[in-house]
Amino acid sequence: MKLLDVFRKQAIAHWIELALLVFFAAGSLILINLIAVRHNHRIDLTPEKRYTLADQTVQVLGKLAGPLRATVFYRAQEKQELQDVLELFSRASEKFAYELLDLEKNPARAEALGIKGYGAGIMEYAGRREKMYSVNEDGLLTALLKLTENREKTVRFVKGHGEKEIAGTDTKTSYSLISRALQAENYRVEELLLMQAQTVPADTQVLIIAGPEKDFLPREIDMIDTYLKSGGRVLLLCDPYPLPAIENYLKEKQIQLSRDFLIDTQSKLMALDHLTPIIVPDKRHPIARNMNEAIVFPVCRSVVPLEQTTADVLALSSQESWAETDTQSVRSNTISFNPGQDMRGPVPVAVLAPVDGSAVDGKAPPQGMLIVMGNSAFATNHYSNILGNKDFFLNTVNWLAEKSGMLSARSKSGGAPISMFFLTELQSKLVFWSAVVIEPSLVLLIGIMVVAWRRFKR
Repeated sequence: MKLLDVFRKQAIAHWIELALLVFFAAGSLILINLIAVRHNHRIDLTPEKRYTLADQTVQVLGKLAGPLRATVFYRAQEKQELQDVLELFSRASEKFAYELLDLEKNPARAEALGIKGYGAGIMEYAGRREKMYSVNEDGLLTALLKLTENREKTVRFVKGHGEKEIAGTDTKTSYSLISRALQAENYRVEELLLMQAQTVPADTQVLIIAGPEKDFLPREIDMIDTYLKSGGRVLLLCDPYPLPAIENYLKEKQIQLSRDFLIDTQSKLMALDHLTPIIVPDKRHPIARNMNEAIVFPVCRSVVPLEQTTADVLALSSQESWAETDTQSVRSNTISFNPGQDMRGPVPVAVLAPVDGSAVDGKAPPQGMLIVMGNSAFATNHYSNILGNKDFFLNTVNWLAEKSGMLSARSKSGGAPISMFFLTELQSKLVFWSAVVIEPSLVLLIGIMVVAWRRFKR
């Protein structure tokens, strides 16, 4: 009887041990799942970063003061794609919620909200409502900016001197892509014929002069100076054209806009010439602090702060570059660095200078901001999507417009399914020698050694 009791006790202990094992195993799985749900992290391995929001989008979502809701109407075969994008926003902010509705099953709801097409919707925030005509990251961000910002800010492009067009079709001279990008960031974009205006309109948040080919009249220079001294913001992009009035005005502001060409035979993109150098923004300034890519300035001139100035350099060329003052040698393709005459790199190509105004009625004098760059082509349709060109231009405008929350890298959505791959001249040579010369040579050498060793053993 005692032996039977012992067996029973052992069986009971075994079942208790098994029950505890199942309990702890199940508890561990539940705990792991709870942690995974609350702390869900993804690793995005897609080349176009399809499942990762841009830094700019994350920053804007992080500043939400209240709940944000999106209602989107879908077609059956498009539901998953729309849900993927909305889910990214939901994971980035707990204040974002969304509802996906089948348009064919909810026509009355769609009509009440003013939605007539598939893949469209509305976004609601703080009692305000904004329509979305395309539900992707850019479309959602545009609607969000219009809801969270108090008003549109006006950016005006000066015209009348051969400047780049904001609605042109020529990819080398048009800023239409940049214009649309500014509108997506809640700017009103307009043109300004300065020679017919009395003053720069007071509601101009940023005045952009993009690549004038002809010089300004003294009256126009005075209008720009008055605007700056009243606290205005000016972005001046000058290509290597003779512009005596602008050059003399900038010299008064302690900025030297030299008549030269920036040459770089090493730090340039493969298949581009030595007049298209790679430029490195100064990451110490907020404009470039969150940028991860360099920029390209095709056919660029130097912009150098003079001595005893408060101007800051925003971007520089590489150490291998130089500013070629013999412009005729550039045109005849006989360039060479001349010590004592040409400026050795790094060469400044973008400069920021504050412009102090005059005190009125005992108030502190307003301070304007002037940014001068030695190139305007980098923001055209042809070059704006190369490396960090678009981000650099838009960050500059946002900094001038005091929109600090928008100073970051932007979404690459809407691009090709395969990411573009850029190589400098030096990198292309390294790839050529390593992949085409060194690696095959090593394989050939190993083969010769193996054959020789086998013959030697015979």
